[in-house]
Amino acid sequence: MPLRPVPWAIGNGAENSVELARAGIYSATSGATGITEPGDFIVKALPTPGAAVRVYKGGGVIKSTYPGVFGQSYAVQEQSYTDVPVAATGSSGGATKYVYVLIKDTQYSGQNPPSVEDGPYNDYAVTTTLPTNQPYLLLAKINQPASRADIQPGMIVDMRTIANPRKDHSIFARPRIREDDGTQMSLKGRYLNGSKTYWGELFPGGLGVPNQATFFVPEWATIMVLDARWLGIRVNGGQNSWGRYWIEYGDEGRDHGWDQGRQYEFATQQFGFDTVGTGTRYTTEWSLMDVVAVPKKLRGKDVTFAFKAGLHPDASTDGIFMDANGGLAIRADYAQQREDPDTI
Repeated sequence: MPLRPVPWAIGNGAENSVELARAGIYSATSGATGITEPGDFIVKALPTPGAAVRVYKGGGVIKSTYPGVFGQSYAVQEQSYTDVPVAATGSSGGATKYVYVLIKDTQYSGQNPPSVEDGPYNDYAVTTTLPTNQPYLLLAKINQPASRADIQPGMIVDMRTIANPRKDHSIFARPRIREDDGTQMSLKGRYLNGSKTYWGELFPGGLGVPNQATFFVPEWATIMVLDARWLGIRVNGGQNSWGRYWIEYGDEGRDHGWDQGRQYEFATQQFGFDTVGTGTRYTTEWSLMDVVAVPKKLRGKDVTFAFKAGLHPDASTDGIFMDANGGLAIRADYAQQREDPDTI
């Protein structure tokens, strides 16, 4: 039959097919297989490690891979947690085992379950190979040594993927103008203050000149890609200036009151700069890119991103400045990836 006569879903007593119900799930999830939220279906060792692993609550979607089936997916859900047995290994060697949710749709293969009405039509499986021609949702891999019955946390490798991860971004771009020229154009601060390595200063300086950006970070974001640039930095000839630059971010500013002298709680890695030290004045650019975790305390909030830099203790303080021909730019790309629900 070329076209199914009853589209999903028709009332008036029409017989709606399960195939089109699965087609609706497939379309809604773009044919993806994976978990729904970053913490779903995580696999961990038992509180007291033993011959099983614990799979925690969550939801997911599984594309049908039964032969002859196209454009259909299954939705699965763990309501609390399930302890899944893992067989011990023998003395002959270790084993790599996979933990997954397996679909058992007897419309396409296998025998009916104990209850036609209540199933089960899916189950957890732990095997050394993955299924073919049978839909499954891969959750974890276990690297189990020889002669081992208890599954320790370090043996478990997270293999989950989010079926349809969300993405978004924010951009700040601020060219400087003539009114921005002032007494705080030069970089004077040192990145090192005693044992504190993130001291530095906001660069370019203040006097009302923007050197920070405020973005709303989505509540679902688990990572950010930060791409920041200091544009049109002026370098004085004959000055040997070198040091580091970075981005700090958080929802509470403190005057060098955070760890390592930071002004905001979190920071990217530091990147280095070094001037030529000879010749005449020239222009350069600093750029950085870093992938950072989004702490739970920052999700769903306005977060400040501050442009910081600092000179080496032995570097000249007369080598680096930014005049009205410079500028700042930062882009934050937010993404949703799997994570442990206990992540801080």
